[in-house]
Amino acid sequence: MTDEPENTVRERVVAQATSLYEIHENTSRVIKNLDLPMSEFQDEYDITMSDSFNFEAMVRLYLYKRVTGMDQTEVTTRVRNWEYLQQQFGLNRAPTQQTLSYTIRRRFSSQYKTLLNNIAKDIREAALQQGHYEKDLRSPDPTPSPDEIEETSTPLHHYVDEHAPDIISAALNDVCPAFDTGRAHNVVHEDRTVWEHQILMSLSDRAGTRSAFRTFNKFRTRALHNDTHVRAVKKLGTPASYQYTFDDFNGRRRPTPEWRKVADTIQPQFSDAVENMLGRIREADEFSEPVVAAIDTVRVPVSVSPYKGEADVEPGDTRVRTKNGNLRVPKDDYPEMIKGGNDKPVGYEYATLTIVGHNDPIVLAVEPVRHNSKWELDNGMSVSWAETVDRLMQQATELVDIHLVMADRAFENREVTHVLDQYYDVNYLLPKKKNSEALEQNLDDVESDSTLVSRVQRKPLYLDENETRYVKAESDDTVGEGGYSHDVNFMYVPAEKDDWVYTELDDVEYTVFVTNREDVLPEDAMGLCNRYSSRWDIEIEYKVLLPLLPSIASKDYRMRYFSFVFSCLLYNLWRLTDHSLKRLASEAFDDYGRLTFDDRLDPLLSMADFLASALILMFREDGVDPPD
Repeated sequence: MTDEPENTVRERVVAQATSLYEIHENTSRVIKNLDLPMSEFQDEYDITMSDSFNFEAMVRLYLYKRVTGMDQTEVTTRVRNWEYLQQQFGLNRAPTQQTLSYTIRRRFSSQYKTLLNNIAKDIREAALQQGHYEKDLRSPDPTPSPDEIEETSTPLHHYVDEHAPDIISAALNDVCPAFDTGRAHNVVHEDRTVWEHQILMSLSDRAGTRSAFRTFNKFRTRALHNDTHVRAVKKLGTPASYQYTFDDFNGRRRPTPEWRKVADTIQPQFSDAVENMLGRIREADEFSEPVVAAIDTVRVPVSVSPYKGEADVEPGDTRVRTKNGNLRVPKDDYPEMIKGGNDKPVGYEYATLTIVGHNDPIVLAVEPVRHNSKWELDNGMSVSWAETVDRLMQQATELVDIHLVMADRAFENREVTHVLDQYYDVNYLLPKKKNSEALEQNLDDVESDSTLVSRVQRKPLYLDENETRYVKAESDDTVGEGGYSHDVNFMYVPAEKDDWVYTELDDVEYTVFVTNREDVLPEDAMGLCNRYSSRWDIEIEYKVLLPLLPSIASKDYRMRYFSFVFSCLLYNLWRLTDHSLKRLASEAFDDYGRLTFDDRLDPLLSMADFLASALILMFREDGVDPPD
């Protein structure tokens, strides 16, 4: 070293790194762009051969190791797998762990190694003070430039296998901290352990907490008991300041909060987790806002009948007629959130709002569906579709900008369209219910005219105070004179898609969509309605999501709602992991994704492989966090 004081060298390098962290969020980029005062250092290795590693490159690698907190095996494995790191640090190939160890012992003097350790320590502290989380320091570079990526002969599926565990681990760290049970800090099992247990229940296709306890906790030194898991979830779903009433007890030893309060308590934590995930996706240029969103409902079946067996019927019990025509007696304590009828199995129903279209499909919002069922007699209640949509939009618009909403035909009513147009100022595209003579006549006119491809009719939409339940037509400031809401375009188009056809009439060849867009011409109607096909992303979502739901016997709505919400996050986690892998693969493989830029690429990581990788991570001694 020269005569310049060590503290001066140390302060100069750390000041550079502090400034670079304001520009780059990735540690490898910061280390790459450091202007190291190499004239201040001397290589202790005085024999230089053609295959020797560049001294400055090894200095940068050592700093990267110390700042990220990785051990020698981890950092050399990472440099071998992520070849852009070799380019960033100036390495001509990946060093082995033995080479790195030899360099530290033989090429770095004791004084020099101490200086590098102090520099790395100060850089790490500077990054943490600027708001970079510890896990972010070792995250992969989300956007390595093409000139930093050497073309590799590694097969794509091997590349995916190498990178998936690190990406899954980082993504899980976005999900778990978002949920807080509010339990004491000195509990034996922290919240993270509880959520790992919940993940195991979903990923393993096992039935409930007891089965998960028996199956997996035998591999752990400190097992999480199923009762601890249940209590933690129930505490998570209970408002912190909630005041119980006698109705909450309802003859039970332990009270249960009303379903609305449960949802309002869990939803903000779900939104926090989704926001963390979106932060990773937004780093890529492929994600664009405003987004297209789809709304639909899914029902999670239950096997318990809402009706008493004949042996349990008591004198004076009221009987109701079932859809089969039989007279049955409803159970007194049947869960109120279970819905039946409409040719669907009895079960809990949820509405979701999901990003569709070019962007990766991510569930942004979840809302319980509460509709009165026949067995509730006069004691039930129904929440209007307009309120459900309003709550979904409240959650989603806090996370992303939305410009178009598509929904199932069940959501097509005046109040829903008013909420979307007047409350949120977004465009909507909905298939129209065939429930008026005027619509039938217009369909007949279109079908009978061989020269007419499509028809667009613009009409004003009015709200009637006597027919609205959620929007107060007389007092709501968004409702105009005479109940005027907004103008609507009715689009009569060929029903080329199976999901567009009115299935009750086999001879109908046209269908009707409604939209609040102002500039729709007849020649444009078909193109706009074709966008409705992207709503099928949400149907695929449900097919993937439902198997992730663990089978639980509890009637407590806190357990039911949380299980569905958490399964939505696991679905998002799979989509996020696949998204990150595509970004890395597109840089590492010149022929990947180049010819299909305008279309969403097929998943690189199948759900089965995602589940397998996540399960392996769960069995690590220290959980989902990478070891220091």
